[in-house]
Amino acid sequence: MTTTCTVGRTAPGELRRLVAGALAEAGLDVSAPGDEEGCRLDIALPGARCTLAVGEDGSAEWEYWPWSADDADPDLTADLATALLTGRSGPQPRLGSGHQRENVTFKGIVGLELKARGLDVELAVYTDETAFDTFAEIIATVPASGDGGGQVCVADDGGLTWSCDYLAEAAALVSAPGLCGQAADPAHVASSVVEAVTRAVSLLRPAGAGRAAHG
Repeated sequence: MTTTCTVGRTAPGELRRLVAGALAEAGLDVSAPGDEEGCRLDIALPGARCTLAVGEDGSAEWEYWPWSADDADPDLTADLATALLTGRSGPQPRLGSGHQRENVTFKGIVGLELKARGLDVELAVYTDETAFDTFAEIIATVPASGDGGGQVCVADDGGLTWSCDYLAEAAALVSAPGLCGQAADPAHVASSVVEAVTRAVSLLRPAGAGRAAHG
């Protein structure tokens, strides 16, 4: 029997509204630019551009880009990736050898650290034949996690992108008729997205920071 997963029928923008409300309740300064049916949210963080896109198909993408590459911290970036992919929060033990090697790039230090922590890391190289240029980033995933495990991409400018397909994750969890629809419910997806993002953001904000601290 073939089971088809869909996120529950909701009005356009409903998932974004659920996520935005929960992030605001967690003390984050969140704004929703554009029209009401858009999918992007801006999250105000000091010294960085931070956006979250949530699709009605159950997809999520969180981007964190320091305003200056000079301010990027490979140790912090590795901890962000670990928190997003594994759920382990807080600063992690330093296991990689990137800092001890010469001429290792930012993404190389992060990649060696994540690999030492047991994550799968690969190098992705993209070419622009028109401009005769290349761009490279690392892609980290949890071993044997399948399509629903999510991935983190890190570039040398300190930018980090986390993406996860919660619809695929729900499909992977199906073990009985009817479970898929429950797992892919918009409220469930929103809760999962908010949990992952707030876990990561907690590494970027001092304790007690946020709108509640100003009120």
